[in-house]
Amino acid sequence: MKLTATITIKGDVERLPEYRGYLNRLLDEEQDGVSYTELHTTARLEYRLKLRRGIPFPPFVMTSQAFPELTVEVDWSEADEGRSGRATIQNGALREQAAQTHAPVGSRLQEVRADADGGLRMAMTCARWREAWHGYVIAANQHAFFRIVGAAGTCELSASDGLEAEWAERWTVESGEEAYIELAQPEPIEENELRELDAIAEEFSSDWIWFDESPPEETAVERQRFATYGYPVRDANLRSEAIRKVLRPENGGLALSSFGEDTRWIAELLRRCWLRTSN
Repeated sequence: MKLTATITIKGDVERLPEYRGYLNRLLDEEQDGVSYTELHTTARLEYRLKLRRGIPFPPFVMTSQAFPELTVEVDWSEADEGRSGRATIQNGALREQAAQTHAPVGSRLQEVRADADGGLRMAMTCARWREAWHGYVIAANQHAFFRIVGAAGTCELSASDGLEAEWAERWTVESGEEAYIELAQPEPIEENELRELDAIAEEFSSDWIWFDESPPEETAVERQRFATYGYPVRDANLRSEAIRKVLRPENGGLALSSFGEDTRWIAELLRRCWLRTSN
């Protein structure tokens, strides 16, 4: 089982430091141990957890009882089983809980392309969800959520601006010809749809991508390996082990793709439309 969770605590910002200290003590005392990363800001606390057995709700519930004015939001994904969900805790009580099923991670399609020196050209992943293809795509200086409705030759591609929760641009394809539209009024992404996109992007990034802007303590190993192998560090980078052990030589660069004959058009559409526009 590969279970990941993002837990966000919001509310009175003056209480957040005390909450963090209280919660961290409880997490560190968990019998099986809990692996977590802290990604806090001044306005909220955010924990990323990778787990084997399930979300350690008791520490968060106990801390919520001690800090009833703060709200705890839990988003979790069990990618291998095709399950995800969310919950809200306040004043030590579960206020909201929901779960859904989707395509297991094994059914997600991926394509990664790099230059010979390991520089990221484009990497993408997607899965079928609610009669459309939903996914995440990233290039050296740009990334986005995307949605494709339709089939090869006649379809509509929507993309966000970065990881904003709205569709910002669109391409329509008729008889193989594309037309580009920058939406004058961005369209909000539905909440359930956004959770699916977040899960896809987070899973893919954790396996493949690291960012130069990330804290040094989180990227020290990758920075050292890049220096050892002679890879230049860019804004977005492929993980060194992926470059050396997973990607294969192709047309003067490196590549890996799980798209088949019937789905290859999806990756080609992203390269032809989104990547060309982002450049």
